[in-house]
Amino acid sequence: MKLSIVTPSHNSARFIRETINSVLSQQGDFYIEYIIVDNLSADGTKEIIEEFQSILKNQHSSFGCLGIELIYLSGKDSGMYEAINKGFEQASGDIYAWINSDDIYLPGAFSTIVKVFESYQDVHWLKGITSYITSETSIWKAGKCLLYTQDWINSGVYGREHYFIQQDSVFWRAWLWKKSGGIDINYKLAGDYFLWIKFSEFVPLTTVKAWVSCFRSVKGQLSSNKISYMKEVEQIAPSMNSANKWIKLFFRLEQKCPTCLKKLIYNVIFDKHIFSLILMNSTGDTERFVGNYYDVISSAESYERK
Repeated sequence: MKLSIVTPSHNSARFIRETINSVLSQQGDFYIEYIIVDNLSADGTKEIIEEFQSILKNQHSSFGCLGIELIYLSGKDSGMYEAINKGFEQASGDIYAWINSDDIYLPGAFSTIVKVFESYQDVHWLKGITSYITSETSIWKAGKCLLYTQDWINSGVYGREHYFIQQDSVFWRAWLWKKSGGIDINYKLAGDYFLWIKFSEFVPLTTVKAWVSCFRSVKGQLSSNKISYMKEVEQIAPSMNSANKWIKLFFRLEQKCPTCLKKLIYNVIFDKHIFSLILMNSTGDTERFVGNYYDVISSAESYERK
């Protein structure tokens, strides 16, 4: 199996070395096609990428996987989403993902992703756990295992009424990207939100309880502009209906409800929604749980206690 990973970059010299290392150091029985699309950086980014190309050219035996190809595309673009689209136009892998030039994958991430896709042919789109790191690459916030249901993604709930789908720990099969048509480059901040809604038209998102990636919090980054982000979200999202308002109200109140009451309310209002969670134990064996949110959580917790 081949993973095609895209990184958009622009004057990314400060952190891109760590990002590249986190991709190229992945170990397992798979091939890596790593495509970096750079918007004419002038801060040494190009030289860092070329350094890695030279290392790969001269040290084939040091691969921790079956093989690596590092592709460097340089040219003017209108922003990261145009760069991402350009990258995937060149991709030839079975599995796609993108990681930004200041974020990192954790060791073992790709082997877990490949294991899940190989084990479950009906899983076409998955998400692992995202943690959060500082500019010094120390974890300041551990990630949570979050569950998602297909119709709520399609109606724009996640990222508006509820928690986000963090892009850096999301992977999908190549056909899904091609079917969706990629990202609308008119968006500058919420292109991932747009893409998840498109993906949800075809298949559900499966959660994998595994540490996959780290999002780096850096002062002044695009993702910190919450007001502009939410303006784009409102442009992309379907109009909020009565169901969305119930969802928003429930999630505001749930922190104050006792567990027994919260579960009862949830089951009465949202019981029809299906969630999917895959666990992997220390020996590499996997187990999947599908169903109501609280049933999935309860079953997974029981499995982990064994």
